[in-house]
Amino acid sequence: MSSVFLSSIPEDEHYEEFEQETSSTSRIVEPDHELNKKFHIAALTGNLNTLKELVIKARIPIDCRDKENSTALLLACARGHYSCVEYLLSNAADANARRITGATPLYFAVSSHHTQIVELLLNKYKAIVDLATFDGSTPLHVASERGFADIVHLLINHQTNINGKMNDGTTAAMFACQNGHFSIVDLLLATKQCDLALQRLDGVTALFLVVQHGHEQVLNYLVSHVESIENLIDVAREDGATPLFKACQKGYQSMVSTLLKYKPNLNLLKNGESVNFDFIYKL
Repeated sequence: MSSVFLSSIPEDEHYEEFEQETSSTSRIVEPDHELNKKFHIAALTGNLNTLKELVIKARIPIDCRDKENSTALLLACARGHYSCVEYLLSNAADANARRITGATPLYFAVSSHHTQIVELLLNKYKAIVDLATFDGSTPLHVASERGFADIVHLLINHQTNINGKMNDGTTAAMFACQNGHFSIVDLLLATKQCDLALQRLDGVTALFLVVQHGHEQVLNYLVSHVESIENLIDVAREDGATPLFKACQKGYQSMVSTLLKYKPNLNLLKNGESVNFDFIYKL
């Protein structure tokens, strides 16, 4: 999901080549191209002295853009250069600058687990917590997907939208459940705001993803902590597949036993398939 936004940040030695390959439809072209490039390379490599020299002596605009619409702050956040980030922000760099993809300094810092930079952006420079990329991904989505519980905690404390959806309907809880990040599921549910009944465009729920990927610890936590869990047991994917069907299909015997306690539907799927009754009767 989110790796596309970070993977396109160039390594410093390929920066010139990267700029030449960038689309001609890019939005901003700066007048002092060579100085801007030097400024951005300094941010990528963590060269604070060069950044200062260009700001003080060359009077380079702090938010000058490259052909991907990146600023020096975006690049420094992506690479985790705290001192450069701190310097740029103290000189009025835009804490909410956005790349062509929509990614912000906060999004990049979260993506690479640069917790100190995340704290700086949120606590001192009031970065907007839920600015999303073009596919609807927010910092909470990427932190939940990658298992960064410390950052999820920070984002929750700064009033992130717990139930925010990506363009395909994916929520932070879905990512955490899909990848078995127990501590993040716990953090999200502890807010008392997390809606596990939400569905992706294909009908998938967080509970379905837990079962599909075999995360038994998370399933046991959900059934013991979520009120009215029985109302979620039979919520089906667009093809009619339910969590019980998926558990049987995957051969997850203990998960099947857990789900059967809530009297799930055993009827046929839309495509005519059914739950494996032989498997159930052996339990």
